[in-house]
Amino acid sequence: MDERTSRRISVRAPAMASGGEVPPEASGDGVAAEAALPRARPSARPAARASVPPASGAASGQDGGLTEKKQLGKKKATKKKASKKKATKKKASKKKATKKKPRVVVEAAGQVLELPQGREANAGRRSEPPPPSSPPPPPELSTLLEDVSGAESDGEARRRAAEAIGRIAARLYPDAASRDQADDRLSGARQLLSTEYYVRRWTRIAMRGRSERVDDFGLDRAYEARIKPLLDFLYDHYFRVEVDGLEHLPEQGAALLVCNRGGALPWDGVMLKTAIGRHRGGARELRWLVEDFAFHAPFLGATLNRAGAVRACPENAERLLARGELLAVFPEGVKGVEKLYSERYQLQRFGRGGHVKLALRLGVPMLPVAIVGAEESYPLLYRVRAFSRALGVPFIPVTPTFPWLGPLGALPLPSRWRIRIGPPVQDLDGLPAETANHSLRVNELNERVRNQVQQLLEGALRDRGPGAYV
Repeated sequence: MDERTSRRISVRAPAMASGGEVPPEASGDGVAAEAALPRARPSARPAARASVPPASGAASGQDGGLTEKKQLGKKKATKKKASKKKATKKKASKKKATKKKPRVVVEAAGQVLELPQGREANAGRRSEPPPPSSPPPPPELSTLLEDVSGAESDGEARRRAAEAIGRIAARLYPDAASRDQADDRLSGARQLLSTEYYVRRWTRIAMRGRSERVDDFGLDRAYEARIKPLLDFLYDHYFRVEVDGLEHLPEQGAALLVCNRGGALPWDGVMLKTAIGRHRGGARELRWLVEDFAFHAPFLGATLNRAGAVRACPENAERLLARGELLAVFPEGVKGVEKLYSERYQLQRFGRGGHVKLALRLGVPMLPVAIVGAEESYPLLYRVRAFSRALGVPFIPVTPTFPWLGPLGALPLPSRWRIRIGPPVQDLDGLPAETANHSLRVNELNERVRNQVQQLLEGALRDRGPGAYV
């Protein structure tokens, strides 16, 4: 290629790249074309072209510039991705280097060797001793584990396990005498600081001398006979109880006695039981329901249960009435116990009428009963609820004697008692058992029974006179 042809190609190249036509001077000789082309600075020429819009073919030039920029951007992105991949590969290699190789335990030549994975074939060539380990457990421990895992309910297995524990403890602690003394002192201090110790202690005291034969609800005939002299003394000389209306009790069959509640301790049920037991030579016997806090109280609950009290719940009441028993209920519940001395003998709400539903379903007569004197035996001045939950009681009573006199403050005051039993409630006669399913009717009957008990209370208070203790 000669010099003139090369000059023509160089002149046509910029014109074709810019998308315009080749000037006519460029088609002549190379000298004229070279003279006709203006010389421009390389840095200023692209700026001038960008500022002046081309007449024709400019769109293709701009598209070419954009595609070049996109390609550059893609190259940069791929470079960044490649650098990130290299960084992640380096991190993964570092993690693999830091990880410990899994080790394999191989037994060779009577020795247990721990080798890295992949070198088990060379286990016989290693003569290094095994690392020091803890001494093997005594044979008693393996026997203990077998017994415990074998049969948990087997008494012989338990005995063998206890003997194995004793032998292991003797081997681990040779000087067991001093250690046992220290442990005994520590456990004794812990027991004295816990309330469960006193609960168990008082419950055991209350259950001393119990008979082997009790009824389904815990009544102990032998215990009842032992405490009868004490109850007779309280009935005749201490509380000086007077009873009216015993003739309204049925000679046989079940009956439901609805009573008012009073006093911090349930002496009202005990005195009512004694009064009915004396009537007609003890032909009828009374059972009564007590609240959960009294039934589960240490010493008190066991004593009341052995004397004839039953935990208050609908199931127990229905079973007793189905057996033809005389049953006394106290619908006021805890609200009746919480009454202050200024609110004495003002009946609280009679619950939701559970006693009315029982009488309707079983068809038993319902008798209102008023007990006067129980609320003066424990005149409640104030209720403390600070530590009541820890002791398992709804409140701690403050009376003129308790807690100032300590345990002696729990003794009742010698108030005069009067018990009045009313005739059966006539409103329940002739009502079908389905009436118990109608809540409005049950509430109406419950309120009528409450009004009758309140009237009996007012009459008994008038008959007793102004002197509550004289």
